[in-house]
Amino acid sequence: MKKIYTLICYLFLFALQTFSQTQPLQPSSGPGGSDYEFGDVVFNNYATNPDGFYLFEPSSPTPDSANVVVFIHGLALVSPHLYGAWINHLVKHGNIVIYPKYQDANAAVPASEFNANAVTAILNALDTLALPGHVKPRLQNFAVGGHSYGGLMTANMGILAATSGFPQPKALFSCQGYTDNTTDTRLPDYSVMPSDVNLLIVVGDNDAIVGTTFGHFLMDSTINVPTAHKNLITHHSDNYGSPAIGSTHFEPCSRDDAYDTGESNLFTTVCGLGTKTDAVDFYCYWKLFDALLDCAFYGENCSTAFGDTPEQHGMGDWSDGQPLVALTVEPSQGTGINTPEHENGISVYPNPSSGEVFITFTATEKQYVLFEFFNR
Repeated sequence: MKKIYTLICYLFLFALQTFSQTQPLQPSSGPGGSDYEFGDVVFNNYATNPDGFYLFEPSSPTPDSANVVVFIHGLALVSPHLYGAWINHLVKHGNIVIYPKYQDANAAVPASEFNANAVTAILNALDTLALPGHVKPRLQNFAVGGHSYGGLMTANMGILAATSGFPQPKALFSCQGYTDNTTDTRLPDYSVMPSDVNLLIVVGDNDAIVGTTFGHFLMDSTINVPTAHKNLITHHSDNYGSPAIGSTHFEPCSRDDAYDTGESNLFTTVCGLGTKTDAVDFYCYWKLFDALLDCAFYGENCSTAFGDTPEQHGMGDWSDGQPLVALTVEPSQGTGINTPEHENGISVYPNPSSGEVFITFTATEKQYVLFEFFNR
């Protein structure tokens, strides 16, 4: 009886210790941090039609100019309040945010029109920003990020920019991209993605809605983009403390009802009920996107954006010092194939690979070339 009592006490103490541990707070500075340069956000609604947009500009103080981030929402999540906290974070760090609507809340717009509607919204938003009373956009610093269906369309915008009239994005941030196996929204060829784009792809290991298929597809198919500035990142659940860390499809949602436009449906209800702003935002989505923008625009915080470094994959610590389950980064440190730098321009893709590997190189004369592969 004494042993049973002792065991119960140990289990109780273990449970008490586990559930008393709290998540890390938002860092005070750096990528994902709360060191905001601007104190307020100007929100304008130009989204009467499916090809309309919402516009967010920094203020207090109002800058002369700002970088531009296009944020593409998930399927039917047309009201920006569902990502409002993340949008606030981006804008108060000095970015203009364009939020294309691209569809209506009732899902009456066919998917075949999504890309064209997003392109129209971006072009019209840039025209609006050129008018008096708006913050001047720095078109040389242009990026696109998106979630779910928006994760798919983020990749599309990186390719469609060349023929659509808006600036070529320097950075693309694709979160939990939707696997559209039709030709309605998905483009026929992602190998034409520009080689100089900075690309981060994020998936959740407990995403029961879209899984990780599109994330891996995008990683493998964008063969022109070297892994020096392209990573596939998986974030994981962590039940060590309370509230637990989730890795579901709706983790990127972080609502702010100040931007609620009243457009609702089943998707907005599910996202709105499940959304929270926590360590997943601070140390995964917000941190990675901030670092990606800094790296692409200024060459700063690149070790947080890429390379499977502690700065990149670290998720902070629980209140007792226990590290949260780290992000998984592909390619990880010490994996993949090191591409040698020499005059023959050797290219190895996809890198890393779980199947076929293609090698291309040029030679000015006939010669024998030996390739050796080692599984480390």
